[in-house]
Amino acid sequence: MRTQMATEAGRTTAPSEDRALVGPNLLAVLDGVTAKPENGCAHGVGWFADQLAAEILRVAHLDPAEALKKAVDQAAELHAGTCDLDHPDSPSVAIAVVQIKDDVLRYLVLGDATVVVDTKQELRVVSDTKTQRTAGAKTEDVEHALTGEVALQDVRRVAILSDGAARAVDLFNLFDWRQALDLMAANGPDDLIRRMRAVEKEDAKAVDWPRQKISDDATVVYLDR
Repeated sequence: MRTQMATEAGRTTAPSEDRALVGPNLLAVLDGVTAKPENGCAHGVGWFADQLAAEILRVAHLDPAEALKKAVDQAAELHAGTCDLDHPDSPSVAIAVVQIKDDVLRYLVLGDATVVVDTKQELRVVSDTKTQRTAGAKTEDVEHALTGEVALQDVRRVAILSDGAARAVDLFNLFDWRQALDLMAANGPDDLIRRMRAVEKEDAKAVDWPRQKISDDATVVYLDR
């Protein structure tokens, strides 16, 4: 199977808080939740995203939900002695995970990241924009994740996107999801981000497409056969 990845910060003046993972049997996108000035943590969202990503890779053999729970626990231990992990604005990430194991593709989505699975029977789009739960210091939040699985033989292609990339479809309506997958198959996921950035630039005052962030961090992992 072929895997491609593209990522771009939303601003040139700040590093991206998105992270992408491409491991032997696991793919993921982590989208750091923008930190408030007072969040109880001395390290920052980018640091937390890095630690959580590393921990997820270490336990990638586990079921995605169990892997995320263990990674959350392990990441929390790294700064429990220096930071207030009970603070309501403690660093967290929206996350989407795809695991390929035992001829099954399993996925997990927590927060407004998106997984798109194109199968022989259907196009499955999974994103959680209602609960506003994210992966932070508490493993109980993982209980709210959306999960599912598909027989690998039925999978044609998969995309995992942060919300800053998914807005190409969800907000700007540049394509429907099948067209977005076709574009990435032909030109790579960087072309989807490039076309979206052009629209953001044209609507720099958020008049045509009202949005909180004029340009957001954008990350895509694309997989096909």
